[in-house]
Amino acid sequence: MFEDIKEIIKLFFECKKDKQYDSYRDQRIYVRVTKDEKDIIQKLAKIQQRDVSNFIRWLVLSKYVDDFIKQN
Repeated sequence: MFEDIKEIIKLFFECKKDKQYDSYRDQRIYVRVTKDEKDIIQKLAKIQQRDVSNFIRWLVLSKYVDDFIKQN
C-alpha cells in the first residue's frame, strides 16, 4: 500500500508540472450514476465554472489527492 501511495504522489506531481497535457488525454473512466446524481454533478460543475470532465478531474486530482498527500 505504501508503494501505491508513493506512486500516486509521484504521478500527481508529474501531471501538475505539465499543463499542456490535454492533447494526450485519450483514456476514459465510465461511472454509472442515477439521473439525480448526474444532475447534481452537472450543477456542481457549473457552479465551479467547469465542464463535467474538468470538474471531476479537479475534484479528484486537486482536492482529494492534495488532501490525501497532506494526511500521509
